[in-house]
Amino acid sequence: MKKISYNKDMQIPVIAETDVLVVGGGPGGLGAAVMAARNGAKTLLVERYGCLGGMAFHGEVTPFMPNHCDGKALDRPVYLEWCRQMEKYRTDKERKNVPPIQEYRVFPIVKEDAMLAMEDMIFEAGAKILYHHTLADVIKEDGKIKYAVFQSKSGLAAIESKVFIDATGDGDLAVLAGCKQEFGNEEGYCQPMTTCFKLSHVDKDRMPERTEINRLYDEAKARGEIDCLRENVLYFYMLDNDVIHFNTTRIVKKSGVNAVELSEAEIEGRKQIREYLAFFRKYVSGFENARLHSIASHVGIRESRRIRGMVYQTQEDFFNRAKYPDSIVRCNYMIDIHNPSGTGTEIQRIDGKDWYEIRFGAIVPEGSKNLLMACRAISVDHALHSSIRVMPPVCSIGQAAGIAAAYSVKENIPVPEISGVEIHKQLEAIGAFLS
Repeated sequence: MKKISYNKDMQIPVIAETDVLVVGGGPGGLGAAVMAARNGAKTLLVERYGCLGGMAFHGEVTPFMPNHCDGKALDRPVYLEWCRQMEKYRTDKERKNVPPIQEYRVFPIVKEDAMLAMEDMIFEAGAKILYHHTLADVIKEDGKIKYAVFQSKSGLAAIESKVFIDATGDGDLAVLAGCKQEFGNEEGYCQPMTTCFKLSHVDKDRMPERTEINRLYDEAKARGEIDCLRENVLYFYMLDNDVIHFNTTRIVKKSGVNAVELSEAEIEGRKQIREYLAFFRKYVSGFENARLHSIASHVGIRESRRIRGMVYQTQEDFFNRAKYPDSIVRCNYMIDIHNPSGTGTEIQRIDGKDWYEIRFGAIVPEGSKNLLMACRAISVDHALHSSIRVMPPVCSIGQAAGIAAAYSVKENIPVPEISGVEIHKQLEAIGAFLS
């Protein structure tokens, strides 16, 4: 690749100073910012887009996947508070005849509700938000991150903080700070990306059963009318009676952290959406008048980097239902590996009354002094990542990072020296499902 010299030797303004800086406004960033602020730390969350939500908003992912034990949500308190806050934006009719939030296994997400609810919670906690700033670099002093550098319409600017939290989803902050990373499976491929979309004006009463839709789908693929490697059509019902959500496109062998491939993935996802739209209108009863209701503004990324931490956990923890005194998250969600190279999905389940646990050291990057992870890019292998990556446990990872960051500031303890057992106790005290 051709390279050119570029002079970055310039003076840039420091636009903020804070105790805890959270980079990224998805579910992990929500948990981190809320808990850091509630625990007394001056907290700023920086988001590259103009609103919060992460994959819940920009990726249009719905519903929340179930991370439940014996019918009760393992993720609390922030996740459950988020769900309750979302419900405040719904109509009485939409709230009617639904089970209690903590028992709602597949809570449907209306992206606007999710985004507004996140803002409500962060502002109520006392944290601040800065939009339209994209992480560009870090500046370190004495082995610690001193500043995070952002690009915006105003140019480059820096933010100084005592503790940094990476809630980018892809480990962007950790990689800029020089942390070790892993990527993909043994062949170097990550789980496929998916561009979610919704169709409206659907007559649900005339929709065929899923088996019939999949039969028609297979026939369309055989005729060359749909070029998608997914083995079936994955769809979910929405609160609106005529709207169906689709999480069914499949884009393989593309990297979510390679800008050119990410662009190609966006194009490929929308190409498949065009084919699905034509297929449903032509062949599936109830969809004759269907129209595109919405398309995700960002292709959905299941997996990219995984940042190596002080602790490294593998699928053996899943199969052994491993429990730890320094745990910060309990997870019951299945190993769910969409084939990185083609068709098929590997599923391994845990009994509904058991779980495994993520340790504090898995969110502390190896060699870092003041950095914590609050996203899917934690220190686990490819298989375990497929279980912990969904939004409810990521929200819980974030709340643990937020508590640890505030504790580091308050006690003046470097992040790697924090006792995971102490963070476990603090999580128990605020209602996390760890006792």
